[in-house]
Amino acid sequence: MRKIPMATKNTELALIRDALLGAREPIFIFSHPSPDGDSIGSTLGVYGILTAAGIKAQPVLPDLPRVYEFLADGIKILKPPVDLKNKIALVLDCGDLARLQQSGLSLDGAVKVINIDHHLHNDFFGDLNYVDSKAAAVGEIIHQIFGNFPQYYSPRVAEALYTALVTDTGRFSYSNTSAEVLRAAATLVEWGACPQKVYNHLYENRSQNYYEFLAQALSRIELHFADRVALLPLERRLLLQYNLEDWELDEINDYPRSLAGVSVSIVLTETEEGIAKASLRSKGRNVAAIARAFGGG
Repeated sequence: MRKIPMATKNTELALIRDALLGAREPIFIFSHPSPDGDSIGSTLGVYGILTAAGIKAQPVLPDLPRVYEFLADGIKILKPPVDLKNKIALVLDCGDLARLQQSGLSLDGAVKVINIDHHLHNDFFGDLNYVDSKAAAVGEIIHQIFGNFPQYYSPRVAEALYTALVTDTGRFSYSNTSAEVLRAAATLVEWGACPQKVYNHLYENRSQNYYEFLAQALSRIELHFADRVALLPLERRLLLQYNLEDWELDEINDYPRSLAGVSVSIVLTETEEGIAKASLRSKGRNVAAIARAFGGG
């Protein structure tokens, strides 16, 4: 089993950039299970950058939701587990090794592990680590690393990183929408990202089943604690009835959170009988500690 380094502070971004652009071994790029727009956009974005720089790279994703397939057209994507002997592991958007292991991934055999994340809690499990909880998305950090090398950015790379920013900022509406992330988005548009194309793929790609499900789901919202907490329970039978893909539930938490007076919203999704996954969102309150206590992030 690979020994986890006892790092406690960030590696300078320049050193991480040099380690990636100077790599002699192939770089395998990983993220967390149930990948979202940031993890997929960051993975495919940095893959494109490294490939353009002449570095051998390979994206590894446990699955690729249909909504993000436009980013991966023609790209060979492996599924875990994979053999990391004599390879570098670049881990994106993942706070701890336990989450990686949920998708059958082990870092054993890797000659080096590079960990880049924006979650508040991260185990610093890499040989090189960069964790910035103020970054809106890992896609923003990737752009910080390589933004001075526009020659490695194709329109496709720009579109992947733009997708990472759009999804993790709630279409540039969440509190993490900083001036820096908007400047990054503007640069990515200048370098070829098409906002309309990304929007159409992400948000105008719903099935009729989704809207029939949504009508049923929203009628289940409960208000608690003087109407400050909104709870939305989603039974497995309801999900099976409408045959939804996981990505179609990504924004469901925005609905209870949008209610006037609500500070915290919780969506409880029954993944199997008697077991539920909780998704927490808030307005100005830190719910990360609650998620962390139950093995989330």
